[in-house]
Amino acid sequence: MRKKKRRIVLDIDSLAAGGDGVARDSEGRVTFIPRAVPGDRALVELQTEKKQFARGRVIEILKEGPHHQKPACDLFTKDLCGGCQWQHIDAETQPAAKEENVDKGLRRVIARGLVRKPLMQPCTPYGWRRRARLSYWAGGPKLLGFFPPKSQRITDIETCPQLEEKLQTALGIVRKHLLEELRQRGEVEILLAEDGRCHVVVHGTATPMGLSELAEQPEIAGVVNGKRLYGDAAVVLEGGIVSAASDFAQASAAGNAKLCEVVSEALGDLSGKSVLELYAGSGNFTRLMKGASRVVAVECNPMPEGGIEGVALEWCDGDVTEEVHALAESEQSFDIVLLDPTRSGSRDALEDIARLNPQRIVYISCDVATLSRDVEELHELGYRGVSAQPIDLMPQTSHVETVIVLEKEG
Repeated sequence: MRKKKRRIVLDIDSLAAGGDGVARDSEGRVTFIPRAVPGDRALVELQTEKKQFARGRVIEILKEGPHHQKPACDLFTKDLCGGCQWQHIDAETQPAAKEENVDKGLRRVIARGLVRKPLMQPCTPYGWRRRARLSYWAGGPKLLGFFPPKSQRITDIETCPQLEEKLQTALGIVRKHLLEELRQRGEVEILLAEDGRCHVVVHGTATPMGLSELAEQPEIAGVVNGKRLYGDAAVVLEGGIVSAASDFAQASAAGNAKLCEVVSEALGDLSGKSVLELYAGSGNFTRLMKGASRVVAVECNPMPEGGIEGVALEWCDGDVTEEVHALAESEQSFDIVLLDPTRSGSRDALEDIARLNPQRIVYISCDVATLSRDVEELHELGYRGVSAQPIDLMPQTSHVETVIVLEKEG
């Protein structure tokens, strides 16, 4: 017989980095509760109980706190889409929570003198997203949309308040001309270019007729499906960056512009300096490095052909950890190292980065936990944290980007 789950009343006091409300029970154990807001008193059913923490779900809000707002999307209200975590939290509480989570993650380095700057908010509350990755199912009723929280059952999406207007238009065009031509299951990625057209990449099976018909629409620059290409293979983003819908690009054009501005300031005057850029992607930050005497950009995926005008650039296609180790073994050195790793961080490369003897390290992170871990290791390797600039690139979510500057001690 399945054990009945326990229910308790909890007062929510903060928001976790992952987006959940946080409360403590009578014994001081932390409980994480989705869709709960600081100030709420809630009847909570405990889904998981460990010695150090528990996870629960709201059964009933007994007393609503002062920080609620009406969500813009019914799918969020009905818990049918997991793209947002914080649509129910007001505009003052969201940024404060993001700053608090950065402070918690970096508390040790802040205690050593790092200055955490105020959160920047370059994006509008809604309508900021220029790229989307949707899943589809064609085994019965045709579905194209997003997953609910902790579920693999696709919610069909016709509109999303997070999408830029032209990206929303493109989603409607994809649904009209391609949805019935999709087979089995897969994914569709859509990217809004600087010229207002969209690029589409289909991961899965689709009929040639559907792909061709979609590519013929004036709002669509090109469609890629495996080795099949209809129209353009990629589009141009701000700053001349060439990208396909399947390549990584920041979700917001306005957010990316502010991020580049912050990174450029963090790099400082590059005149005569040598720079090593790790996880360089398609060159979003590489293009900022005009004036440097040497730039080595490392990326495990194939880089764009050619260079960037005004940058003394060497592309290096390979695994970051392996390439950094090779550079360290050859006793090379750089004045500045810039790294923008995935959410898992760059732990395996840090010792070799220090061996390259940079005077400055600029670390861009979308995960405060792994950032804190890596900054602590860099401290042990002789680098002190100088400043941290958090940026809200994804409103209505718990995500926060942080640009941290470290300098060599002594």
